[in-house]
Amino acid sequence: MKKTSLLIMAICALLAVACQPKKGSDQTDATIDSLRQALAQSKSESSDLMGTIDQIQEGFRKISEAEGEVVELNTEGGTSREDIVKKMTALQERLQQNRELINSLQEQLRSSSQLNDNTRRTFENMIAQFEQQLAEKQQTIETLQRTIEQREATIASQAGQISDLNTSVQQQQSQINDLQESTERQSQQIQQQQTAIAEGQRTAAEQSQRIAQQEAEMNTAYYVFGTKSELKKQGILQRGDVLRSSSYNRDYFTKIDIRVTKLIKLYSKRAELLTNHPAGSYVLERDAQKQYSLRITDPQAFWRTSKHLVIEVK
Repeated sequence: MKKTSLLIMAICALLAVACQPKKGSDQTDATIDSLRQALAQSKSESSDLMGTIDQIQEGFRKISEAEGEVVELNTEGGTSREDIVKKMTALQERLQQNRELINSLQEQLRSSSQLNDNTRRTFENMIAQFEQQLAEKQQTIETLQRTIEQREATIASQAGQISDLNTSVQQQQSQINDLQESTERQSQQIQQQQTAIAEGQRTAAEQSQRIAQQEAEMNTAYYVFGTKSELKKQGILQRGDVLRSSSYNRDYFTKIDIRVTKLIKLYSKRAELLTNHPAGSYVLERDAQKQYSLRITDPQAFWRTSKHLVIEVK
C-alpha cells in the first residue's frame, strides 16, 4: 500500500507538471479553459486507472491467500479431494479475474486521451510488472497442481496395494467364510465411499457452475446509442417512450460486464440518456474533438434502476 501511495503521488505530480501553463505565454482564455479541462479529465482517468490497479493488487493478495490454503489442505491428512478441487477452482477463478483486470487496465490506458508521456510510461511499466507477476503466479499454480496430482497418484497407489493385499488374503483364507464376508463388506464400503466422493464432486462442480452463471447474470447489462430515427427503427423508441414495447430489437444492444465496462464512447457531439439512471453515478465527458463519452463512476448505483441503457446521439 505504501508503494501504491508513493506511485499515486508521483502520478499526480507528473499530471500537474504536464498540465501547468508556461509563464509569459500569450495563451487565450479559451486555451486556458482547454488546459483546465484536460487536467480535470487526466485526474479522472488517473483515478479510474488507479482504482483498477488497487483491484489487481487486492486480487494478487487473495491469490496468495488461496495458494496458502491449498498448500495447507494438501499437506493435511484426511483432507478430501473435494475440498482441494474447490480451492483450486477458486484459485484459478481469482487468477482469471486478475488477468481480465489487467486487460481492462491496458484498455483504459489505450483509451485515455489526456495522460502525458511520463504518466503513460509509468502505467505501462506497472502493467508489465503485473503481467510478470501473473505469469509467476500461473507457474506456481501449475507446480501446485502437479504436487496435488502426485499426492493423488500416491493415494491411488496405496489403494491399489490395499486391494492387492485383500486379494492375497482372500486366496490364502478362502476356507474361512467369516473372513471372506468381512472382506466383502469392506469392499462394499469402499465402493460406497467412492460413489459418495464422485457424487460430491459432481454436485460441487454443478454448484460452482450455477454460482458463476448467477454472478455473470447479476453483472450483465446492455446498452445502445443511436439517433432518434435509428432508435425508432429498432422499436426502442416509440412515441416518446423508451423500451415500452416488447417487440424492440434486442440484438441491437451491446452486452457488457458492469464490473469491467465503465467507459462508453459515443462518437457524437450531442448525447442524452433516455433511460433513468441516478445523476451522481455517471458523467458525460468530451474529448479534444468535442465528442462525448459516458463514464460510469458508480456502476452499482448506475445499473440499479435498469440493466438497459439507451442514449440518443446526434
